[in-house]
Amino acid sequence: MSIQKSLPWITRVLAIVGVVALVWSVAQYFTGVRPIYTTSSPEFYEQAVTDSSTSFVGDYGEKAIMPGGELLRDDALAAEIDQKIIKTGDLSLIVLDVEESSAAVKSLAEEKGGYVQSSSVSEHEDGTLSGYVIIRVPADQFDSSVEALKSEALVVEEEFVGTQDVTEQYIDLSARLKNAQAQEVRYREILGSATTVEEILQIENALTTVRGNIESLTGQIQYLDSQTDFSTITVNLDEEPVIKVGGKVFRPGTTVKQAAQAVVSLAQWLVEAIIWIVIVGVGIGVPLAFIVWIIWKGVARLRKK
Repeated sequence: MSIQKSLPWITRVLAIVGVVALVWSVAQYFTGVRPIYTTSSPEFYEQAVTDSSTSFVGDYGEKAIMPGGELLRDDALAAEIDQKIIKTGDLSLIVLDVEESSAAVKSLAEEKGGYVQSSSVSEHEDGTLSGYVIIRVPADQFDSSVEALKSEALVVEEEFVGTQDVTEQYIDLSARLKNAQAQEVRYREILGSATTVEEILQIENALTTVRGNIESLTGQIQYLDSQTDFSTITVNLDEEPVIKVGGKVFRPGTTVKQAAQAVVSLAQWLVEAIIWIVIVGVGIGVPLAFIVWIIWKGVARLRKK
């Protein structure tokens, strides 16, 4: 048989083989082995066992996990969570005595219901000291604490106050935690129905993964709670330079501050004086001038008569 006569038969055979392969692939896709274990009740496992992209419906309503690592949104859970704001402050202060100011900062933290996270003091070659104190205070005491710290300084060199809204992140973590806890409950139910050693091992491995996820989420939530419940203030302390002239101590920073205060006081006095002049001049001067004008007119008429 020549090649030309055999070619139609070869084409038919290849076509048949291709059709068979396509049918087999489709059948494998729909009837292949699932990535879970099978038992006498596979439907139960398919409904109960879920991966990280599956959501549960529980006490907080339907949850939706977005693809690509986006936040998990639970509107019912969001309604129960107050706004979560992290407040941080950073102050650079010039003080008379770093050690005394450091002790005052620590006392302030305790008075506000907070605590000292860390502190340090060091001495420079010229004998002046510098250091820092990091304190944690309740969030509702943050603003008053910053103002109290600033009032103790000779000069406030730098001041930074920052806020970060982590409400959405907190809701996301809380929703994922609820989801993971629901997964753990379902895995335990499945474990009670397992019939083989292989199934038991698979379920226990899944439980270990879920428990690790729960611990991680719980830790992240606790961290956010600590950051939002207590605000962090870093206080950098430096003593102003000291110059000795003729055996006497001269503190230029204090002198500058006193001079600035004197200028402010003088300006305040001038403004107050102008206000008094304007108010008294308008309120009393104008009516008095009007009365004098009337009297003068009356006297002028009497003289003409």
